[in-house]
Amino acid sequence: MRTGLFGGTFDPIHMGHLVIAETVLSEYPLDRVCFLPAFQPPHKNSGLISAPELRLEMARLAIRNNVRFSVIDYEIRKGGVSYTIDTVLHLKKNEMKNNELFLLIGSDSLLDIHTWKNPEYLVDEIKILVFDRPGFNINTVSRTLWDKVTRVNTPLISISSTEIRNRVHQGKSITYWVPEKVESYINKHGLYRK
Repeated sequence: MRTGLFGGTFDPIHMGHLVIAETVLSEYPLDRVCFLPAFQPPHKNSGLISAPELRLEMARLAIRNNVRFSVIDYEIRKGGVSYTIDTVLHLKKNEMKNNELFLLIGSDSLLDIHTWKNPEYLVDEIKILVFDRPGFNINTVSRTLWDKVTRVNTPLISISSTEIRNRVHQGKSITYWVPEKVESYINKHGLYRK
């Protein structure tokens, strides 16, 4: 099975994430996309993100009606800082050992990949599919790295989790920004109000 891994903080998961994943499924020969919420992203302050179990549940709610999407809770169960290379190696040896794995990342992440844990090893260990993010020019990426990634044509979606959190904090609507069940969950748990 050809499986795309889409990691992120997902605080919250939003329509942009889902549209990108669905577009990748239709543009590239993958069988499914698995969302991997991070317990603690290495480049983010843990005090500024929602509890892992809340982000995990929002991801589950968001993908519930798509049989080609799933959520993997490995990084949440493992705890600690979530390094992509560690997760990829774990999945290749365990629950996805019979899968051909692909990592879905945005152009913003590709530009920062040199700051990740063992980036050279990572690009040799998994095929990387890159989608464009507004405001990030990936033409500055080294030729060596370009030879190891595949660019996937996806719509440019100017929705960010930060903007959604800010809208909730300001009392503005996030209808159509996130799936309805995610919006209900955010409201029920009072997320992003402070």
